[in-house]
Amino acid sequence: MSLFSLSRELLLIILEELDPISLLHFCKSSRYIHIIVVNYSTLLYRYELALSGMKDGISSSYSPRARLDPLLHHRKGWLTLNWTSEDRLCITTPTIVGVSGRFLYHASESSYHGIFQWSLHIYELRSYRTPPVAKLQYCKFNLPFEIRKVAIDAVQNLLVLAELHFASQDGPITASLHFLDMWTCQQHPQAQNLRFQFQTDWWGTLPPGHRISIERVQIYGIMVGLSVRLGVEEGEGTTELVLVNWHTGIDQRQRFTGDLLSFDILSESCLMVLSHPDEDEDNDSGESAASTWERGPDGLYLHERGKRSPQITIHHIVDGRRLCSAQVISYDLPESWKAISFLQICPNTSLKPNVTPPAGTFFHSDPSQRATVILVEFPSHSIPARCSKKVALVMKESLFQPPSLGDRSLSWEEWQDHCTVIHLPDDSHAFEVVGRKLVFFQSVGEENFVADSRSRLHVLDLNDHAAECLRSIAPRSSTWSWNEKWATASKIFKAGAAEFIRTSTTQVQSITWVDATEDAVILYNERDGQTVIRVLTFGTPQHAPNVP
Repeated sequence: MSLFSLSRELLLIILEELDPISLLHFCKSSRYIHIIVVNYSTLLYRYELALSGMKDGISSSYSPRARLDPLLHHRKGWLTLNWTSEDRLCITTPTIVGVSGRFLYHASESSYHGIFQWSLHIYELRSYRTPPVAKLQYCKFNLPFEIRKVAIDAVQNLLVLAELHFASQDGPITASLHFLDMWTCQQHPQAQNLRFQFQTDWWGTLPPGHRISIERVQIYGIMVGLSVRLGVEEGEGTTELVLVNWHTGIDQRQRFTGDLLSFDILSESCLMVLSHPDEDEDNDSGESAASTWERGPDGLYLHERGKRSPQITIHHIVDGRRLCSAQVISYDLPESWKAISFLQICPNTSLKPNVTPPAGTFFHSDPSQRATVILVEFPSHSIPARCSKKVALVMKESLFQPPSLGDRSLSWEEWQDHCTVIHLPDDSHAFEVVGRKLVFFQSVGEENFVADSRSRLHVLDLNDHAAECLRSIAPRSSTWSWNEKWATASKIFKAGAAEFIRTSTTQVQSITWVDATEDAVILYNERDGQTVIRVLTFGTPQHAPNVP
């Protein structure tokens, strides 16, 4: 008996058992099935989830029909760069400002009755993927130390603050992580120790032109990653990386060091390290065999070595407690990419697998479709053939799995078909990744004329079905333009066999930095001692629940 000879009622029962991806494939294989699906709101919602690269949230009092409209508005807003609301904040230029999770923060030093202290402000960002709330949360804390980095995990109520300690002439430079409850700013109840101290390889007073900075703090479950960089003039430097269990305050036995080094905790059992190894390094663990810096009478100096092409190494974290150096998979980048001036894993701000979304979330980016994006920049005099000065290497995060026992190394030729290389404008900056979207801005104004400076905001949508979604909005043209809040245009590009969308808005005032979440793009403009922050939120506001 043919499936299509079944009654419509039986077909609905079968279709209701399918997951969104299977339902999408079924609709693409049969026009009859597609007609049934688009006329049944529960099935249509699942179909549109898969088409948008999204996943359904935890069940709530909102029916699939009620969640369908926010989903479609959320998708169209990103594809056309038309936002529903804009929130502005103007502050005195802070020491640090940024976004972590669904929160915006800024911190600066101030004087209170002649005593200098640090103030940290935390703002909850608006979202149209959740039921409406009467008031967004806001916190302010006064702290006795200089804050260098902030990381927030609202699911665990965890606030991690990083600081640096510069010791005397004969002492080491250390970095500290504070494990705090994000609503009280006191020691987190699950943290056995308030603070973890990481002693770097650098001692004493830094010579002129040298600078220590905390590059990144990342939270994943019980693990916190910390990378600290010593930079010198002309972009040279070295980075140290350590993982710590924030419950126990104990770090991993293995640490990583490299001239150009970036990391991402893929899961509680899997760590990705991106580095630019030296020719004479031969360490099976993927850890740098020795520091590229040595101390001389006049300070630190770089020890020159020949370079290989960049390399991704995947390390197994055993039981979330320690790294097992005998379990490593290495992925080599192209042999012609030996000369690198900048190398970075762009952090993906969407939810990772096995991470629960905030209560009441209607839908969120499908964790199985998350993109890993590696940004590579070449020196102007050493750009490889058929490459631009800046390229983005894009692959699915699911490509990288925890290694089994023993080492394994893959050449570029063995895994290049799983990647997409996208050429970027030379003057592009501030790359952020959300799910399968890459957000950045391009400077297009005259550098010598501040009043005429402009920036162009770009979003690359790498969702497998993004082109189909865009065509459904405006099917008659290869380039779509909207003239609402700003002059925006969306166009379909091809990279190999894959299609992706580039959406840009051309009437954006000068931008100095960009952040992005699943709900919004956050633009920063630092000028004349002031920082103007604009939060552009996509979606549609919700009202009363629609109970099925």
